[in-house]
Amino acid sequence: MSKITALRHILRWGFPVTIGAGLLLLATSLLLAPPVYNVKKAGAKGDGFTNDTRIFLRVLEQAAATGRGATIIVPPGTYLLEVNKPLPLASGVTLRGSGQPILLFREPAGASHGFEGISIHGRGIRVEGVTVDGGSRLNRGIGIHTGSSDVQITNSQVRQLSQPANPRDPLYSTVVAGVMIYGNTSDILIQNCEITRIAARSGTPVARGIMVWSEPGQTIAQRVHILNNRITHITPREDADGIFFDKAPITSPLSQSVIAGNMIHHVAKRGIKIATPGVEVQSNYIYNSYQGNNRYVTSQQEPLPQDMYAAISIYADKVTVADNRISGAGSYYNAIEADIGVSSGYLRGIVITDNIIDSGGQPKPVRNTSGIRLGAVREFRIAGNRITGTESAIRLSEEARTAIRAGAKGYLSQP
Repeated sequence: MSKITALRHILRWGFPVTIGAGLLLLATSLLLAPPVYNVKKAGAKGDGFTNDTRIFLRVLEQAAATGRGATIIVPPGTYLLEVNKPLPLASGVTLRGSGQPILLFREPAGASHGFEGISIHGRGIRVEGVTVDGGSRLNRGIGIHTGSSDVQITNSQVRQLSQPANPRDPLYSTVVAGVMIYGNTSDILIQNCEITRIAARSGTPVARGIMVWSEPGQTIAQRVHILNNRITHITPREDADGIFFDKAPITSPLSQSVIAGNMIHHVAKRGIKIATPGVEVQSNYIYNSYQGNNRYVTSQQEPLPQDMYAAISIYADKVTVADNRISGAGSYYNAIEADIGVSSGYLRGIVITDNIIDSGGQPKPVRNTSGIRLGAVREFRIAGNRITGTESAIRLSEEARTAIRAGAKGYLSQP
């Protein structure tokens, strides 16, 4: 009796047949073990010259069809891929690099620009140990799309993304982002990754290292953990943020997300911007690398004399900013700010504690710089922050002063 026949007999009748227990276990494992694919064994060259798109798409289709948690191994090499054919990752699929292979999106010559490198749709999806290189011909590196959950991107790199140079290209004004997290997603982990060289250049340029988008009609992403990543060279100064949580719909629950342990530098406007309620920003290191050389690309005038707008901006309720280190040669308009942004009313539940702010390498602080600025905030706790190198350690707007005079629930104490 064959191993498969024996297993079918047990599954059908519920009692063993006369084969050895070891043979039965082997048969079970052969039938139920998640399949493993190797793109080079499937025919990919990884030589940086051969178009490997067809091989990748075929293997990804096979992995999705199994429905059993397939793993795709990508050996060392540079795999040339087409910019207009994103790699789709379905539920249960793991894309695992060996030796940090490069997925280089540059082919074919006839396609000027592409939208996205890796497209994630589903549950239980993993991206491990790969480099997504857009070759300045992709707007997005990795997209985690609506409805996805339990997604992990670890030990990977996303780099060289930009908008097309042609103003008539439909992607010309599309946001550039290393990782884009769409609405109605949950349990996302981005850890030990590097996201670098993300540059917008349109008339209204917007660039993000990692963006959690408030997709129309969808709940903002829940339980996003962005941990121990390196985020660098996000430009231009007009609107470039390292990590950005978009303004959530009023009906969205608290995000319950954590941004911790990240290193952020050469990010032209803000290191971190939070417009989603319920986010913790802890133990990050934000370094202002600019000193008079952070230029706007769409205007000859410099609206702000400071080198960056902010290290951390808070535009939502129930946000905690604690134990972060903010330093560098350059100056900030506000190292940390809390305000309503484009909303109305007052923020509540703002906690800013035990941060170290050492802004600017100048002998004398740059004019109109603040360590912490409070705008329209009614409920807050500010304590234990160490601030040097700014004109004002803590600056209260007239809205904040009015709220305090009216009995706002605020606590402010500095060492």
